[in-house]
Amino acid sequence: MYNYFTNQVIAVDIFLIFTIAILTLMIIIFVIAKDSSAQKRNRKLINIKKNIHELLLSGTKFSGNVCAPFTGNATPQEFLDIETNRDSVFFNKSEQELFRSCYKDPKKIKRVKKTARNSLNKWRRIEAMLSLSYLDDRDTPAILKRALLSKDDDVRYYSMLALGQMKNGQSAGILVNLLKNDNFSRRKIVSILEGFPPEATSTYALTLLKDTKSDVRLWALKLLSRLSPEMHLPEISILSSDTSEEIRSAVCECLGNSKTKSESEKLSIALKDKSWLVRSAAVKAMSELLGDDCIPKVIGLLGDSSLSVLSAVREALTAHIHAAMPYIEKIYSDGDRMAKSICVEAVEEAMKGKPK
Repeated sequence: MYNYFTNQVIAVDIFLIFTIAILTLMIIIFVIAKDSSAQKRNRKLINIKKNIHELLLSGTKFSGNVCAPFTGNATPQEFLDIETNRDSVFFNKSEQELFRSCYKDPKKIKRVKKTARNSLNKWRRIEAMLSLSYLDDRDTPAILKRALLSKDDDVRYYSMLALGQMKNGQSAGILVNLLKNDNFSRRKIVSILEGFPPEATSTYALTLLKDTKSDVRLWALKLLSRLSPEMHLPEISILSSDTSEEIRSAVCECLGNSKTKSESEKLSIALKDKSWLVRSAAVKAMSELLGDDCIPKVIGLLGDSSLSVLSAVREALTAHIHAAMPYIEKIYSDGDRMAKSICVEAVEEAMKGKPK
């Protein structure tokens, strides 16, 4: 026999219905409030654009009094909307420059810096930091450097992006130095620094080549390989005899990206390295550096014991198939089974990529 507790079931049902109704009402209120906020934000941006456009047409020189109507209460969020055109209201370059000039009011900058330093709302803090990166204030690097020490992952991440936006020697130095200590963000840091002028970054990266930690030297090489490695070949080449195979491999990548063909001799030595990782990197670098002329130098590695090296050779043959054909034909005649198989794969891959 089952005992049914009718009153209790009804009470639970009423409670669930009441809860659903409250949640539904809350969702509706949230959607309405969000839509209203978006419309208000959009209207304010339209109004700012109208004032800026009229100011540009009038030819009037901007001043505190002229700028006040449309920058007096502009928030960092609105500044970023205008600077990056992330909202539906589009601002052209002239309008952005004028608004930025107007926004550089000492009192306003002081408030933005205070928010970037101390706001308990992390998203307001982040917006303030990003805004400062466009304003060339002398205190900005120190503020962003401090933000890198935050326990909040989002604050650290956006402080790196803000430093990347600045693209000057000071911000480059802070980011390069971060490669020493931040194990989890090194790939992102290098990606950010790729967009910097090489002369702003290379000097700092070179100091890391002498670091006692092998992982720091490795990331310094990865950074230099994406900048202008041909400017620093003597310093890079010193690490070609490093005890770390990963570093020797990274040196090969730098030499390949240098576009300096005289460095092929160093790569020829790397082709005989005891590590398959280095030999594989040397083959790829040879292909990048010498083009068709790499084939005579890498073809001998078709007998290598490493599948990774063989794969790198196959890719080189595929990329330079016309130069490789005389060697492939010879291997077809008297090469071993593995070499023949690799050559067949190279020819098939080259044919697939051939324009019709």
